[in-house]
Amino acid sequence: MNSKQKKILAAAIAAGLLLSLIGGGFTVASFIQKGAVSRAAQQRQNTLALVREYVDRGEYDHALDLLDGLLIANPSDEDARSLMEAVVAARKAQAALDSGSGEAAELKAALEAARLAASRISAAADAAQRAASMTQNAGKQALAASDADKAAADKAAADKAAADRAAAERAAADKAEAEKAAAAERAEAERQKQEQAQAEEARRKAQEAALAQKNAEMQKRVQEVNELISKGKESAAAGSLRSALSSFESAEQRIPAEEKGFAASKYLEMAQSLYDIASSSTDSTVRDEALSSALEYANKSAAADPSVAATHFLKSQIYEAQKKPDAALQEALLAVKLDPGNYLYFYELGKKQYLKRQYAEAVKSFLSVTRLKPDFEAGFFNLGMSHKAAGDANAALAAFRGAVKVKADYVRAHVEVARLLEKKGDAAGAEEAYLTALKHEPNNVSALRELAALYSKGGRYADAERYFREALALGSNDAQTNYNMATVLLELGKDDLALDYAKKAADGDSKNAVYLYTYGLAGERKGMLDIALQQYARSIAADPKYVKPRINLGNMYLEANRVDDALNQLLAAYGIESDNFEVNNNLGKAYGLKKQYSKSVEHFAKAMAKSPKDTSVRMNLASAYVSAALPEKARDTYADLLKIDPKQWDAAYELGKLQVSLGDKSGAKKTFGDLLAANPSYPKASEVRSLLSTL
Repeated sequence: MNSKQKKILAAAIAAGLLLSLIGGGFTVASFIQKGAVSRAAQQRQNTLALVREYVDRGEYDHALDLLDGLLIANPSDEDARSLMEAVVAARKAQAALDSGSGEAAELKAALEAARLAASRISAAADAAQRAASMTQNAGKQALAASDADKAAADKAAADKAAADRAAAERAAADKAEAEKAAAAERAEAERQKQEQAQAEEARRKAQEAALAQKNAEMQKRVQEVNELISKGKESAAAGSLRSALSSFESAEQRIPAEEKGFAASKYLEMAQSLYDIASSSTDSTVRDEALSSALEYANKSAAADPSVAATHFLKSQIYEAQKKPDAALQEALLAVKLDPGNYLYFYELGKKQYLKRQYAEAVKSFLSVTRLKPDFEAGFFNLGMSHKAAGDANAALAAFRGAVKVKADYVRAHVEVARLLEKKGDAAGAEEAYLTALKHEPNNVSALRELAALYSKGGRYADAERYFREALALGSNDAQTNYNMATVLLELGKDDLALDYAKKAADGDSKNAVYLYTYGLAGERKGMLDIALQQYARSIAADPKYVKPRINLGNMYLEANRVDDALNQLLAAYGIESDNFEVNNNLGKAYGLKKQYSKSVEHFAKAMAKSPKDTSVRMNLASAYVSAALPEKARDTYADLLKIDPKQWDAAYELGKLQVSLGDKSGAKKTFGDLLAANPSYPKASEVRSLLSTL
């Protein structure tokens, strides 16, 4: 932060920049114009009134949360601080009474004190606001209020429109990917259906040929049944359920009861046709009746011949359409038991087991699929998904690789390979897999986003920017992608662009503390301190335990020489993460400015323990030791620092001076001599020579 920005921040704070907690979020109030009634003051008044209401109801924690918000917004609010002390006292008295160690009189007195404090502060705020209102020019007041309301309404409308656009774009991208996957599923289902139908047709023809050889009467009945079923199937294909059912009923009456195999085959044929009606119908009434009738004929087929696997497979499909997953699973299990050589039965069984989270069983089913049909890529892919869900990453990786071996352009499998390799720490392998997926499908948004995130994690920010930009251009305008793009641009120093994407992320998810913090960080980098203050405060409100915005607010206060305000934020962060390097390093600085050197030493030491190779924190710690009158500690710290980095010339200079003060003349001579020999142009070389001349 440069000197100009420091002055801006100091002026902003000194002028009373007020952060108000409204509905769980902070907003930066406009600077108060001469004679204008502060809207922020009204919000503060409303908050205080709510505090009093919570105290009256004994809801102390809610009251303290609101007061925390006021003090986070304005640590100098002494009224809020005194009220907080009264509420804390009341809460303690209540806890003591509840535990049996307190007296009712004590609680009554504490409650009365809290209520009186709330009333006094609220009344004072009311009086101040009325006084300000009386000095207001009525015309200007109305105009200012109108303009402020209009601006707020415009901003709210713009924010909502941006969020709606982002949601619509995200939904469109997700819908496109879902439709693509659904189309592939439909194509696969149709292929399976045709394959199954061909097998059934061949079996039926063989069966009917055997029947026809018996006698002319049987041949005639077979022909009549087939004609009626054919007529029913034509009606079914045309979408006429009533006509189809009528033809099937007539066919049923002509089926020879003694020919169980033939009856089972014809009932199955009718059930399949009715199931097809249900599958293609958009009318829920027709669909439900068709499914019910299909199940009735399938049951008749199973009764005629329980050993036909195709009947149980169809029953499984019907039960699934009727949303009866347990019955569907049992029929699928029976189908594979009756026909263990049919890979499609195992494939459908595996899918049902996966949906019921029976991952170990699904693995077995899909293994059977890949054994029975090694050129079926979907079998390998679903085997990979089952292994992945079961927690076996190596087996999943092998299965996905099997899928792309069968089908080189299987994009989903390439993406899964990339994800697993990334988890295993193989960034190069993951990159190759993502790039292969994009070679076959350049507009795959998932691959673009995830490859960009991989590059970002590896510090390849220019590459990450390129692929995030492509993903955003293709409709992936969700909050997460905008956030990722913002972080990459911040790393690249493109603060202008980063601010835009960070804002989109925050607008897309206004409760995400990380997104709000990143928006504030981008604002701070741009010197837009009002945005930084606003968004850091909103981030704290969204997640009070998220320390990064508190650290940055503390830094901003330190830069503006508001040490007490900095301490408020940094101590709150310390209470959340006591071993955080930045928190402790900055607390060391703050306590040093407060001349509380023992505390400064304590926190610099904690920071150094967290990051032992950080030379700047060792310098800070050594300096704090000097201020705390611990010269031996300072000497040892400087000496350790020079072991890490012998070119820390200032550390050598300070070490030599300490050695002089401690009477170690030989040590000082060596330190100063080594310094001048290594860096004769050291800016303080003349001082070093002067000190050497005294030794």
